[in-house]
Amino acid sequence: MRKIIIADATLRMAQQSQTILSFKEKIEIAKKLDKLNADVIETAPITNGKTDILFLHTICPLIKNSIVSCPTGLDEDSVSEAYDAIKTALKPRLHILVPVSTVQMEYVCHKKPKFVLEMIETLTKKASSLCKDVEVSLLDATRAEKSFLYEAAAKAIENGAKTITLCDTAGEM
Repeated sequence: MRKIIIADATLRMAQQSQTILSFKEKIEIAKKLDKLNADVIETAPITNGKTDILFLHTICPLIKNSIVSCPTGLDEDSVSEAYDAIKTALKPRLHILVPVSTVQMEYVCHKKPKFVLEMIETLTKKASSLCKDVEVSLLDATRAEKSFLYEAAAKAIENGAKTITLCDTAGEM
């Protein structure tokens, strides 16, 4: 039997699209998604320090059914910060988003493939030491070299990732 997982990215995408939602609107969206039994509520990354952390601290005790997924940055401190913000959730998840196509690796993190693999290992190991539910999303996966994509997914899994997501970031496939 297969299970379909519904991960709602409304809160994460609203921030990326510059949609202005009030603090109260964000809380209402999270509560409604939980009431609808969305499997995962993907939150926006912590970019606005205290405000984003306060929002996560506010919704975590309110969410009873859904996983609260918080994206991390590409360094160990941001993994710790994200975990501290969601650790009171019934079902916390740390979400590591890493580019894996040559173009995105160079443009987003200014790193060569070898160093991206090391980063996946370091971040996933750190996240899984803090949180039992870790997702690694391999961004721009449809334009990545197939062998590198396999290696990146394997590195994430061997270091504690429970979910691997392959993204068509460019929207080409």
